[in-house]
Amino acid sequence: MSTPSGTSDPIVLRSLNTAHLGEVQPETFRKLMQGIAAIAALTHVSFLCVFLWAGVDLLALVNVGSVACYVWVFFASRSPRYRIETAWTATVLEVMGHAVLATFVIGWGSGFHHYILLVIPVAVVSPIRPLALKAATVLAVALTYIVLDATLRHRVPPHVLPAAVQEGLYYFNVFGTMLILTFLAGCYYYLINQAHAALRELATTDPLTQLRNRRSITEAIRREEARVQRGVPYLSFVLCDLDHFKSINDTRGHDAGDLVLKAVSAALSKGVRDVDFLARWGGEEFLAVLPDTNGDGAALVAERLREFVAALELTHDGQPLRVTTTLGVATLREGETAEQAIARADAALYEGKRGGRNRVVRADAMPVARAAVATVHTAEVPAV
Repeated sequence: MSTPSGTSDPIVLRSLNTAHLGEVQPETFRKLMQGIAAIAALTHVSFLCVFLWAGVDLLALVNVGSVACYVWVFFASRSPRYRIETAWTATVLEVMGHAVLATFVIGWGSGFHHYILLVIPVAVVSPIRPLALKAATVLAVALTYIVLDATLRHRVPPHVLPAAVQEGLYYFNVFGTMLILTFLAGCYYYLINQAHAALRELATTDPLTQLRNRRSITEAIRREEARVQRGVPYLSFVLCDLDHFKSINDTRGHDAGDLVLKAVSAALSKGVRDVDFLARWGGEEFLAVLPDTNGDGAALVAERLREFVAALELTHDGQPLRVTTTLGVATLREGETAEQAIARADAALYEGKRGGRNRVVRADAMPVARAAVATVHTAEVPAV
């Protein structure tokens, strides 16, 4: 059986350790490459028109090839038949080759050298492995740019464009570079937010049952406590514990235990409202937090949860599994903390176990003396 949700942090940490922070994962990188390919193809269509108009036939022909290249990159990035590394390599070679050739033919003043630098940020966030290949790509790009600057910046090109065309092309390329940088920054911002949301879900969700974990519901309890202090009249707790769960684990195996926990989690989820909070409290215990619900309402919810669990028809290895649960109910009293209310729910649950299991016991219906005895025998409830 999985570890209790209160101890699931090592799972989260292992998940984080396997991820390369700041690096786009392969499937996401495919989408990024599709966006880059679409923008690049449209840009090269513009270049094709400019070079045809300016009479630079060589570069016009090259841009036909560039458009074809990016159309292929777009579809290759969408298809699992192709490795994303192949599409990335084609993109790098096209950017570098086109920039070098255009700078050589029509001069540094055309501004095509700016596109070379765009390779660096994409290379850094790419999932391409090993890291040495990334470093080599960045180094090659930097050296290419420096060599171009040293050899072509002051050189008269073979094809001199009219000054107005040259200047217009330069600013078009500056604008194009800025546009692509903005696109890349926007994509990276979006990906970082997505990664943050995924990490938060890992940190607040029990990996086995997909319910909230103890940390997450603790935050919810604090918020609801604050609402009660501001005048919201009721806050109730239902603590559920599966009956004879250790016996299921011992006799049927941990796979059976996991099956039970998942099925019970689904059943409990159907029995609470959207505004309620349900979490795996630890081991085979579940906690439901019911805002704006008095003791009578909480008892009705608890009975519904008990019935849903009892109605489960489970089989494991061809053998039936019968599952029941005992539930303790407590409503927050004036001047009481959530920890104390949950402790009373735990004491009521313990009384239900003593009384035969598969039942709902309300803490406020227990005799004071019996409640005190039950509390003594109940395991200490950690502070929420």
